[in-house]
Amino acid sequence: MDYLDVANSSIVYILGGILILIVVIQSFIFLRKAYKRGLVIGMEKKKMNTAIKSSITFSIVPSIPIVIALIAMVPKLGIPFPWIRLSIIGSMQYELIAADTGAKAMGLSGLSAAGFSAQAFANVMWIMSIGIIWGLLTCILFLKKLEKGLSNQKKKDNTWLTILISSLFFGMISVFIGPVITSGSVPLYTMLSSAAVMLLFSFIVEKFKVNWLKNFALSLSMIIGMALAIFYQSLV
Repeated sequence: MDYLDVANSSIVYILGGILILIVVIQSFIFLRKAYKRGLVIGMEKKKMNTAIKSSITFSIVPSIPIVIALIAMVPKLGIPFPWIRLSIIGSMQYELIAADTGAKAMGLSGLSAAGFSAQAFANVMWIMSIGIIWGLLTCILFLKKLEKGLSNQKKKDNTWLTILISSLFFGMISVFIGPVITSGSVPLYTMLSSAAVMLLFSFIVEKFKVNWLKNFALSLSMIIGMALAIFYQSLV
């Protein structure tokens, strides 16, 4: 049996559906509690309903890159597992990098390489799953202590705290853009093009006061970057 027959089997779909149903139910519970709390503190129903409708609208475009990432992983990982990862806690950037790392660890050139096997699939699945849990565990076990420590440090020396947070941020960014810069060619051109598009959107927002574009600029930049990546690849 091919491993994709298992990856796309009914039982995996059912397990994925159960997990996503839990997330959806949780979301509606939070929405209900937030709506009730809004009424208690005197917020107008009309304003809250408008906020809900706006949130639904603004969620559509940012979801497009996630769908594209799902489509990119389906040929090698099947539908249910990427669907679970991207629907619950995973992000497009992390999942693609983790999947590519898992494939390379098995001797392949990347996620899209030929010769993908059941062993490679299992390795990718474990890396994607285990690699993401540490943030959750850290928050569950140590978030209060971390917040208290950061608050105390802010009172003592806010400059050092600013440097620490900035260093963590740029370290995270380096993990994402480092391989892109060193690999050059299509990935580098794609990153530079996406950055240029984002700068253009920022200019339009500031210059022409197109405020609605703020909510879509990042997602549109990612989508345009993906389209340009396909174009650049065709030129290679």
